Amino acid sequence: MKSMILSVLLFFISPFVSNATVELENKSLTYFENPFLLGDWYFFKPPHIENDFDVLHIRLNSDHQFTIEMIKVEKNTADSWSGEFQLSPERILFKGDEDESHVYHYQVSHNRLYLNGVEFFKVVPETYTGAWRSQLVSGEDIMVSDVQNLNLFLGSDFIFSLEVISSTGKRNQKIGYYYFEDDDLVLLYDEGEQESTFEINENALELKNEQFGMYALLVRD
Repeated sequence: MKSMILSVLLFFISPFVSNATVELENKSLTYFENPFLLGDWYFFKPPHIENDFDVLHIRLNSDHQFTIEMIKVEKNTADSWSGEFQLSPERILFKGDEDESHVYHYQVSHNRLYLNGVEFFKVVPETYTGAWRSQLVSGEDIMVSDVQNLNLFLGSDFIFSLEVISSTGKRNQKIGYYYFEDDDLVLLYDEGEQESTFEINENALELKNEQFGMYALLVRD
């Protein structure tokens, strides 16, 4: 099974032969070496290519664990390979459970990953995306800052906009990129970053940030 998945990767991606990898200490989500790498990446087989799979899925986690799935849509089946990955600024090494490893040159943006030039797309669940407006905003620091309402937009392209409205109607907007893992959401913008824990239940989004003393309950707009 594992050798089959590797052969598929090698069919589309010429291996970049190198032993130059860097073992980096596991850290929290905001301190991960390259946080844009985190998440679910998909390569969709072009119609003119004959092969046994339809979709290649790579999941990269902040604990440096990976899963690669070769998905057959019609049969609703998937062959998988998992293990640990290591990063250098330009290369990623996949090391399987039985010590088999492969190194590839990578480039990444907020929603695109290139492994030796092959393009993978990053996917966000539909339940996360869209416009959210606050029903409740609370917290000591929030009240001191005179924040009355929040409007948050999470795009399917991993671009966000956050509008903060004061009690006097003054508006301040931040636009940037976001990424997430489990219940951790990070908003990146020119002036810095903001990390919050979040939970989505149906059409309600809860945001909590202990650093800024903030709690917000938002609903779909």
